Amino acid sequence: MKIQSRSLYRFYGREFGYSVLLLVWIFLPLIFEDVRGIHIFEFLRSFSPSPPQIQGVSLLLTIALYLVIALRTIVLGYPLTSEKIPLLGKPEKLVPAFLDILASSLIFLFFILHLFENASSVRYFRNLSVLDYTVLVVSFVVHGEALARVISLLNKRQQIFREYLEYRRNTKGDKRGIVRLLKGSGIQKKLIFSFVGLFLLIIGVLSSSLLADFRQTILRTVIFNGSALTERTASIIKANMGDEIAINDYFAIEKKKRVSTPYGFNAITFYRRQGKVELFFATNSTEESLIGELLPDVYRGAQEGKSRYNETRETYEFLAPVVLSRILIGYVLVDYDRELIYEPYFRTQVKVIAISVFFLYLSVFLIYIFGMNIVFPILFLRMGVNKIAKTLSGMIRGKLAISSDLLKYRDMVRTKDEIKDLSGEIHNMTMVIRGIIPYISASTLKHAEKEHPNSQARELAFLFTDIFGFTSICEGLEPEQVVDILNRYLELQATIIQKNDGDIDKFVGDEIMAMFEGPEKELNACRASMEIRTVLAREKELKAAEKKSAISIGIGIHAGPVVFGSVGARHRMDFTSIGDTVNLAARLEGVNRVYGTKALVTESVHKKIKNVYLCREIDFLTVKGKKKPVRIFEILQEKKKAGDKLIRMKEQFENGLSLYRQQRWDKALDIFGSLSMDLRDETSDVFIRRINLFKPNPPPKEWDGVFNLTSK
Repeated sequence: MKIQSRSLYRFYGREFGYSVLLLVWIFLPLIFEDVRGIHIFEFLRSFSPSPPQIQGVSLLLTIALYLVIALRTIVLGYPLTSEKIPLLGKPEKLVPAFLDILASSLIFLFFILHLFENASSVRYFRNLSVLDYTVLVVSFVVHGEALARVISLLNKRQQIFREYLEYRRNTKGDKRGIVRLLKGSGIQKKLIFSFVGLFLLIIGVLSSSLLADFRQTILRTVIFNGSALTERTASIIKANMGDEIAINDYFAIEKKKRVSTPYGFNAITFYRRQGKVELFFATNSTEESLIGELLPDVYRGAQEGKSRYNETRETYEFLAPVVLSRILIGYVLVDYDRELIYEPYFRTQVKVIAISVFFLYLSVFLIYIFGMNIVFPILFLRMGVNKIAKTLSGMIRGKLAISSDLLKYRDMVRTKDEIKDLSGEIHNMTMVIRGIIPYISASTLKHAEKEHPNSQARELAFLFTDIFGFTSICEGLEPEQVVDILNRYLELQATIIQKNDGDIDKFVGDEIMAMFEGPEKELNACRASMEIRTVLAREKELKAAEKKSAISIGIGIHAGPVVFGSVGARHRMDFTSIGDTVNLAARLEGVNRVYGTKALVTESVHKKIKNVYLCREIDFLTVKGKKKPVRIFEILQEKKKAGDKLIRMKEQFENGLSLYRQQRWDKALDIFGSLSMDLRDETSDVFIRRINLFKPNPPPKEWDGVFNLTSK
């Protein structure tokens, strides 16, 4: 909220400052008439548009001036009107930006008209005040900022652009547009600097070439006119020598003609020789103030016409001798004021520069808008690709679950060009990746970015599940039905395993191999197994209600050291785990069939979970392919949810197991018989059958209770 308040106060301060500046600039000359610079009201009263047949221009400009005053007065009231009139006084609204554009544009119009009307020489710019230049510069900045604000606000109305802004803030920080444009190296910057530079070069070369030609044309015209005028004047003086009235009439006529001449002379002066001395005094001139002046020394003795530029007076001077009967009577001198003859050139130069600056300024925004149509689709494309890349990276680094549902490419390109085609190809590529993801284990994906095959020793927990009697269940079903049933149950199990931070290493028919890592790997594996049992029990009830066959599964869990790494051929690799730990977990899953249990764990796992889960020891046995015996336990229930019935079954079973190992067959048989009769415990039935075999053929006295399991 504080940041928004600071931004709002800066907006109010900027608008208030510009309004005060304009109002002071407009009304200050009315208060102080001797203020140097542009007097806007006086200018509008004296404004004479060309061509003269245009009527009402001065009136329209006056209305525009009062419109500026009204607009800036409204701006002064922004803090008071912003809440009552939401369209006003809010930087996120378009109306304040349009008002700034309108006001600053009208100020530009006044400046340009005043410039075209009065800028006849460089003295015009020297006579402008600091306030005039300040208003011009600030109006330029306000106009540019308001245009940029309009473009930005119009863009922000698009949902996709707002999403891009959020993406940019998350990737590069919230940099302002002009800062990003100047510091960056993007396409828009290259377009603007390239095209603006090209326009500047074209305009500069073209305008300088044309202006240079225009300047030479003016100079040649002045030289021609000046030389012709001096020769003509000298001829007329010779023809009317002695007729002072005729000569004076000629000078009077030329003086009147000067007003209508495009490149009017400054003065025509006849310097007559006085006596025999080489002194020439002005006796006739279009400028009476020159009469009586002495001919400059630089021209004395000249026998032929000549011209020169007088740097001191900044005039072009043309000289023609007046010779009568080979006697030098005097000289005719015609001078042209440099500023006067170059006034058309200077006005043209000012117009060319002003128009060039206007179009150059306009081209920046036009190129920027044009660049948006090229750059924004690319940026939106990048944003979509970045989302896919981040999702894949999160999967590889283990921060996200391995799921094709997370890989959804959103085509945000609205153009119909090559960029749209590229977006379509990326969409197709994403669909291919989505199709591949379900067939890749998380471990394989996490290690896919490694360049060379590798392996490492790790401590992992493994969970194996297998559907009991799946072949008989599917007997008589169509292949599609078998696949549907299998996928349903595998999906149920896989979802639970992944929810408990497990990774599906592979599916082998109706069997799942999953692994868990981390300090709570054993707990997570057991938690997953109990949730799987709960879900399948619910499924069993539903199937029973529908009078359909339900499935049962066996679960084996073991944790320990494994070799984890890349296994396979050069062009087909898989990241998996190998070792006794994996093999034992796989064997335990099959042992459930022997003992009639649902989930078996090894002693190493039992030590980690015994405080959380109620477990009973099942047996001390060697599985097929192993010589070292292993103690196995069945997970019964979470301790906080376990009832007296389960607790009593655990205690009685383990008591019977102890008697069994002591070869106290009858007492052990009583306990197992009771469990089988009262609780229908299938595991007790296994030991009843085993005791019935041992009673006639007892094991050796040194028997340690190990049972050698010969089936998988």
